[in-house]
Amino acid sequence: MSFKIAQISDCHLFADKQQIGYQEINPYLSLQSILSDIALNCPDLVVASGDISADESQSSYKHFSQLWRDSQISVPLLVIPGNHDHLAYLDNVLNASAGWPVSRSVGQFWQVHGLNTKSKGSGGALSMMQLDYISQQVTANPHSHHLLVVHHHPYACGGWMDNHAWDNGDEFLARVREHKQIKAVIYGHIHHASKLQKGHSLYMSAPSTCWQWANSDSFAATDEAPGYRLISLADNGHLDSNLIRI
Repeated sequence: MSFKIAQISDCHLFADKQQIGYQEINPYLSLQSILSDIALNCPDLVVASGDISADESQSSYKHFSQLWRDSQISVPLLVIPGNHDHLAYLDNVLNASAGWPVSRSVGQFWQVHGLNTKSKGSGGALSMMQLDYISQQVTANPHSHHLLVVHHHPYACGGWMDNHAWDNGDEFLARVREHKQIKAVIYGHIHHASKLQKGHSLYMSAPSTCWQWANSDSFAATDEAPGYRLISLADNGHLDSNLIRI
């Protein structure tokens, strides 16, 4: 038996639903299309790995909430913040979903933990409290498989987005290495899909639900379509994933 998670990331909604961003993409309309497709794939959980908003406006979170209701997706939603998010507005509008750190039991054999890497500026950091929380959760559930959700990329991507990385990413990676039960870390921030196996853990980024960044030395966008990642968690700790572009 497997448990299915749909991961969306970097929605970058504006207060103005008509506003166009990079690559002539309207992020409101692209997210609407993606949520409609997710509904057809019938996941058991939807994870939003940060940057719901592009402009930190309260309206952007209200737009997300309305799109979520309109999609008629009936499964739980787990939201973590990204560097562009306004924590108070995010928590106020999505208070049934937000909260960091937060954990959910995913079926009988998995635990999903959402963390907050938002820091000053565009870079990320994870507090010592949250680092300890990871260890506490794994220790409390030693026979479960664990999946961590963060916004910033833990490993360098090799492009210009490495200028907006974690301040204490090494401490996070060291904590993951300590616990063989942590099978995967999923994230966003870099606006392109990637997959990297490091030891016992698989690190995967999701595409943005709007515009995609080129993994180049200097800032650039690509013509790749918006998308999301669909992840299947098996009882034995194995996981598979597919990228879906809209």
